[in-house]
Amino acid sequence: MKSLLLSLLLFSCFIFPEDNIVLVISMDGLRHDYPEKSQSGGFSLMSSQGLKAESLIPVYQSTTYPAHVSMATGVHPDKHGILHNSFYDKEKGLYSYSPEANWIQIKPIWAYLEEKGIKTATYFWVGSETAWNGIEITYSKFPFSSRVSEKTKIQQIIDWLSLPDNERPRLIMSWWHGIDSTAHKHGITNKKVSQSFAKQDQYLLDLINKIKSKDLWKKVTMIVLSDHGMTNISNLINVNEILKKANIKAKVSIGPAVGHIFLEDQNDLPNAVKILKQNKSLDVKRKNELDESLNLFHPTRTGDIVILTKSPNMLVSRKNSNPPIGMHGYNPKLNKDMEGIFFAYGNKINPIQIGKVKQVDVAPTILSLLEVDIPEYMEGKEITLN
Repeated sequence: MKSLLLSLLLFSCFIFPEDNIVLVISMDGLRHDYPEKSQSGGFSLMSSQGLKAESLIPVYQSTTYPAHVSMATGVHPDKHGILHNSFYDKEKGLYSYSPEANWIQIKPIWAYLEEKGIKTATYFWVGSETAWNGIEITYSKFPFSSRVSEKTKIQQIIDWLSLPDNERPRLIMSWWHGIDSTAHKHGITNKKVSQSFAKQDQYLLDLINKIKSKDLWKKVTMIVLSDHGMTNISNLINVNEILKKANIKAKVSIGPAVGHIFLEDQNDLPNAVKILKQNKSLDVKRKNELDESLNLFHPTRTGDIVILTKSPNMLVSRKNSNPPIGMHGYNPKLNKDMEGIFFAYGNKINPIQIGKVKQVDVAPTILSLLEVDIPEYMEGKEITLN
């Protein structure tokens, strides 16, 4: 009888394990130095009781869509294919803030986990609004709306965490407003940006306290990070205008720091390169001249010509009567302002400070926390969190 009871106990433990849960919060545009402004909010608490990295190095181009997809796939944009928030594909056409997950060419972490029978949940994470190649997310909030408050997201996160063990997701990923839109409009040093940060800081503390009230920190690991930093800009470079004056016809796919030019006539290539190089603020490369370390070459989404620029410049495709003051997208190897944040708190986390980490390391680290094998296709490495 004793052996039977022991067998039943072991069996029940196998069926209902005390599995770790990973919660990932992404704060849009939160530069590496902003959490230092926290006085008594969530970041102050995480800095003293959790893990804090010196910064999180974003992928290039350091914009929202490539960054979030890299954090979800563990690879650079040239592998997953999301080169910017919008881009042109010679076979599929225009991508622009699309909710269609199949544009992503590497399996996102939620799809990888769902295939293994592990439930996941997302609340506004790039690429999670639709099934990826037929693999559904157990819980996904969509369509995206910037009007949804962090208060609403926090309540949904708590509701997910409060589900019975066999229904609760083991990975939850959520996008928060951060300081991005305010910093674009007013510039990174404006007091309104500090006010936006203070609100996010308090929302984070509220989430921490609500999880504590549910007595769940013994099984929840929370990672708080950002997609990119922010810097001020002052000079717009109209690429279409340059090409038009030279009578060069092309489809132009522009980000703030990287532009792809798809020529209608390949015979225009030498002249187009010559004309563009006359602007000393541009670094002009033919597609086959791109440095591999930039991770910008994609077989159908990289232009015949790729142009790069540094702050305080910004590439544009048309005149702008109300240009932004704050911007991102620049090469993080050359511009420290592009670096974001990485914090961890809760189960399996020791209160330590570590050096810089990379966005492609996020997905492998999540899998390690969940004790799931890291697939070979991921380019990043697990971050040591304790």
